[in-house]
Amino acid sequence: MVIIGAGVIGCSTAYHLARMGITDVVIVEMEQVGAGTSSKSASMLSLQFCGAELVARMTRYCYDRYMQFEEELGTPIDFTPIGWLSLATEETADHLRQTAEMLQSLDIETEILTPEEIAYRYPAIRVDDLVLGTWGPGDGPLDPHMVMWGYVGRAREMGVRLRQGVRATGIRVVGGRVVGVETDAGFVATGTVVNAGGPWAIEIGRWLGLEIPIINAARSILVTGPFPDIPSDWPFVEDVTVEWYVRPEGPGLLMGMGVTPTDQLDIPFRMEVAYEMIDTAVHRVPVLEHAPFMTGWTGVRPMTLDDLPILGPVHEVEGVVLNCGWGGTGIIHAPLAGQLAAEYVAQGRTQTLDLHPFRMERFAGVNVREVADLRVHSRQAGA
Repeated sequence: MVIIGAGVIGCSTAYHLARMGITDVVIVEMEQVGAGTSSKSASMLSLQFCGAELVARMTRYCYDRYMQFEEELGTPIDFTPIGWLSLATEETADHLRQTAEMLQSLDIETEILTPEEIAYRYPAIRVDDLVLGTWGPGDGPLDPHMVMWGYVGRAREMGVRLRQGVRATGIRVVGGRVVGVETDAGFVATGTVVNAGGPWAIEIGRWLGLEIPIINAARSILVTGPFPDIPSDWPFVEDVTVEWYVRPEGPGLLMGMGVTPTDQLDIPFRMEVAYEMIDTAVHRVPVLEHAPFMTGWTGVRPMTLDDLPILGPVHEVEGVVLNCGWGGTGIIHAPLAGQLAAEYVAQGRTQTLDLHPFRMERFAGVNVREVADLRVHSRQAGA
């Protein structure tokens, strides 16, 4: 079989297939492992970033798997639990409180904080327009490259082949079923293809006449130079209302903002975006006005309308399995993404979690781009 894409989802899928005894697998990657969106995230493993009970249960499973990652695969992931602090103004306070209460009901450690408690713990944060915050101690950054190479390295030991620098250009179908993948290095015969293309999943679907209901969205990240005014033990801080965040990154800070639909997949970092992000940052943490800019980049997140992935077969072509649309949670949910895809390929069904909520058919009849644009406009109006 062939997996298209060697981001964290494709690498996890390859490993979990091999673990289930399916080792006649080729991963086709047009660049290098992790060269796409997987290397352009905030790289957080988070129990707090869950807006619904199903997502929280998915994340709990993945968090536990990551805690066993080094023992299971022999590769450390450099996970450091620094905690996650979410901040809400009046517009988002009810939603954040409800999310916290849902997490508490699932025994995920979460505190609800008053503005006064936030100011006491983190005096650098401006709190006069905040209604509440939430805090979870278990979240923290990890190294996505170590995760990906842990998965793909172990998969290769079990017989999986990795072809980097090879671009898939089409999927050949005969009689309604897959017979192979066309690449710029030749044809690869196979009866099963996993679309783990991340933002490129839409293009891969179009080779088959499928419109996969994903909205690619741009998010920019900025990294500062050394900045001792914010201590290195600060948590990940998220301003929910404006979708801005900041966390320590080495001696400096990493911050991100923006979820803007885009048809581009290679987006240069623009200084206009940096200025907007800096204005937002200085409003919430005034001392950041003095932080020195070092570098920045823009990544593309493959989103869906309900923030759940698209995972499973498609009716139109036999032998195609989708594993895409993981949005901003691909790193977090990679263990589950690979496990479910492998279970389906090996057994024709899943055991770890019901696949039904992730099937593409749930979007039948929905104009995905139109609804996405409405969501963006309403979000901007609320901000």
